Amino acid sequence: MIAEGHNNSFVNSGTIRTTGAGGEGIRADGGTMNTARNVAISNSGTIETSGYTADGIRLIGTGGTITNDGTITASGLEARGIKIEGDANRIENRGTVQGLGNDGEGLYIISNAGQANTVINRDGGTIASRDEVAVRGRHGSEMIENFGTIRTQAAQGTAIDLGDGNDSLLIGASSTIDGHVRAGAGTDTFRLGGRANATFDVREIGASARYRDFERFEKVDTSTWTTQNDNNTAMPWAVREGTLLVTGSMGGSDMTVHGGATLGGTGTVGSIDALSGSILSPGVDGATSRAGVGDIRTLNVRGDVNIAAGTTYRVDLNNRFESDRIVANGRATIQGGTVEVHAERATYSPGRWTILTAQRGVTGQFSGVDDLIFFQPLLTKDANNVYLELLPVFPGNDPGQDPSDPGNPNPRPVPPLQPETTPPITILHHENLFRAAILCRLRCSSSDAMGAVPSFVAIDSEPVQYAADLPGRRTPVAAPVAEAPASRGTGWGVWGKVLGSFGRTDATPTSAAMERMTGGMVVGVDAGLGTPYRLGMAAGYLATSFDIDAAAASGNIDSFHIGAYGSAAFGAWTLRGGVAYAHHEIELARGAVAGRFRGGDTDTSADSVQVFGEVGYTFRLSDHVTLEPFVGLAHVHVSSHDVVENASPFQATGKVAAFDTTYSTLGARVVATMPTSAGTVTFKGMLGWRHAFGDVAPEARFSVAGFPTPFLVVGAPIDRDSLVVEAGLNWQVSETVTVGVMYDGAIGQRDQEHTLRGSLSVRF
Repeated sequence: MIAEGHNNSFVNSGTIRTTGAGGEGIRADGGTMNTARNVAISNSGTIETSGYTADGIRLIGTGGTITNDGTITASGLEARGIKIEGDANRIENRGTVQGLGNDGEGLYIISNAGQANTVINRDGGTIASRDEVAVRGRHGSEMIENFGTIRTQAAQGTAIDLGDGNDSLLIGASSTIDGHVRAGAGTDTFRLGGRANATFDVREIGASARYRDFERFEKVDTSTWTTQNDNNTAMPWAVREGTLLVTGSMGGSDMTVHGGATLGGTGTVGSIDALSGSILSPGVDGATSRAGVGDIRTLNVRGDVNIAAGTTYRVDLNNRFESDRIVANGRATIQGGTVEVHAERATYSPGRWTILTAQRGVTGQFSGVDDLIFFQPLLTKDANNVYLELLPVFPGNDPGQDPSDPGNPNPRPVPPLQPETTPPITILHHENLFRAAILCRLRCSSSDAMGAVPSFVAIDSEPVQYAADLPGRRTPVAAPVAEAPASRGTGWGVWGKVLGSFGRTDATPTSAAMERMTGGMVVGVDAGLGTPYRLGMAAGYLATSFDIDAAAASGNIDSFHIGAYGSAAFGAWTLRGGVAYAHHEIELARGAVAGRFRGGDTDTSADSVQVFGEVGYTFRLSDHVTLEPFVGLAHVHVSSHDVVENASPFQATGKVAAFDTTYSTLGARVVATMPTSAGTVTFKGMLGWRHAFGDVAPEARFSVAGFPTPFLVVGAPIDRDSLVVEAGLNWQVSETVTVGVMYDGAIGQRDQEHTLRGSLSVRF
C-alpha cells in the first residue's frame, strides 16, 4: 500500500505480504522531494516483508501517527519493521514489531538535529531485532516510553541506540529491555514513570551497565518507585511527580524535589533541594500511605539539605521517642514548611523527638506542625538538630508559653472532640433564654400591664397595696390606667415571645472559638389567684446552629421546654420564680481535625432541669418612673447521653459529664411610662452583674479506637462573671393587647450573648 500527499489514512486489519527488494508493506510520503503531513497509519492485522530494505511500514513525514496492534515482521537484509523519517511523528505499539533479517531493526527513526519523534511501546507490545538494534535513533531528540518489551537477540547487543540529540527514555513498571541502552551524544534523560509502582536497581545505570550515557535522571507520573542497591556515581535527579524512595546508597545523586512530588527512603543521597509544595518523607511505609506508620528509619544526605517555604516534612514517630529523620553531613537550611506527624498508635508521654540533624549546622526553622491531636507540638532546635516536643493539651498541664499569644509560633491545636463538649454551653444559653422570657412576663404582669408605671385608679374601694406603693403606705385600690380593672385579680393572660440570639465564645487554650445563632418562641398562659399572686405555665422551642471553624465542626441543637411559674407581691417587695424541664436533640458534624484526621456525624441528646427565682424591691421615683433593685438565683442541671461518632476513623465513644451551674444576679431595673394618644409607651432598662458557681467548663471522657487509654476533653468554659444589660420598649395598643421589643445582652471576658425578643400579650 502506498500513498503520496497529505492527510492520508491507512487502515489494515487483514494481511499484507511483499517479497521484492524495497517492497514495503505500507509507505506514505508527500511525493517527490516532499514529506507527508498528518498521515495516520493503523494496523491490527499482519504485515510481512522479506525483500532487501523492505520495511513493514515506512513514513516520510511530519505530524504523522502509526498505531500497531497487530504483527509487523521485516525479514530481509537491512529491513525494518517500522521506519520513519521526519519530525513530530508518534508511534504507539501494542502488538509486535520486529526486524529479523541481517542488520535489520525493529524500529528505525531517521531525524535531523532539532527534530523530535515519540515512540510509546505499551504493556504487551514487543519491538525486537535478530542481530542488530531493536530501536535506533539518529540526530534528533527522540522520546521513547517503554511499558512492554524491547529486545535484541544479539549477545550483549544494543536494544536501544538513541544516537545524537537530547533524547529521553522512560520506563514503566512493566518495562523489559533485553540488551543495553546507549543514549549517545547530547544531553539525555532517563525517567522512571507510569502509574504502577515498581522497584529499580540503580546498578543498571552506568558506562558498562544497562542504561548508558545518560546525563539527567527524573521521576515522573503518579507512581512510586523504590530504588535498590548502591550506585554512587554522579546522577542528578529531579523528582517531578509521584514518589521516589531511596533504599540503597546514591551518594552522587543530588535530588531536586518539585512541588507535588515526594522524596523519601532509608538510604543515602548526595544532597536535597526541596522546592515549595514538595514533600520530604524519610522512611518508607509512612511515605506511601498518609494513614500508615512504618518502621522508624533515617534518610542520609552526604551534602546539604535546603527546604523551601511551603514544603511538607513528613515523619513517623513512636512512643519510645524515636522518629524518622534526615541526617545530613552538610548544612540544613529551612525556610519554612510544615511538619506532618504520623504517630504509631500507643500510649504517649510528653517528650522530645529528633526529626532532623545536620552535622554542619541548622539554619532556620519549620513554620508549624500538622496532625497532632492529643498534644501541643513545639518545634525547637539547637546548633545541629531540629526537635519536635509534645506537651499535653489537657487542663492542669502548663505548656509554657500562652497558646493564645499571637506571637507564639506553635499555637495549641484544636482538641479532636471539642464539638462533643460544646452542647452543654449552648444548652445553658437556651435555659437562660427560656428563663428570661418567663421572668420578663412575670415582671410585666405583677404590677402593671407589661411594665407600665401605675397611675392609681380606685377599684371597688378595697384597700390593697401594690409593688409600686411605698413601704407602709395604704392607698386606694390602684390599677394601671391602660389596664382593664378586672385584670388585676383574676384576669387570664395569654402571651408569646419570639426570640433571636447571636453569641460568640472566644478560643481558650483547650478549645477553639465558636459562633452560634439561636431562634425560637416561648408562649404561656397565666392568671391571678388573688390580688398579690399570679401563676402560669409556659412552653418553648429554641433552635441553635453553631460553627467551630478551626475544627471544621458544626452542629444543631433543638430544645423543647416546658415550665411552671408564679409571682407574689407584698407591698414594695415582689417575688418571682419558676421551674422548667427541657429535652435537647443534638446533631454534630466534624470535618477535618488537626489537618488530615477527619471526624464524622454524631446524633445524641441531653436533658436539663432548672429552678429559678428573684426578689425585688420597687421605689417610686415619680408618677411615671420606678426603680427596682433585685437579686436573682438560678440553678441548672444538664445531663447528656452517650456519644458515638459515626463514619469516623476515630470511632470515638464516650459520655459528656453532667453539668451543674448556679447563677446569681444582682442588679437594678428602671421603668418609665409615657401616656400618648395612641396608647401607653413604656421604656425599660436593666444593668446587673451575674456570677456563676459550680461547673463552668464542660468535660467529656472519650475512648478512641486504637488508643488504649481513655482521655479527658475539656470544652470552652462559661465566664464566671458577666455584665448583663436589658433595654426595651412596650406599646399598649389597647386595654387588652400589648406588644413589645426587648434587647438582652450578657458580656463576659470570653463569652457574649446578644438576644432580641419580640412579644405579644393578650389579657382577657
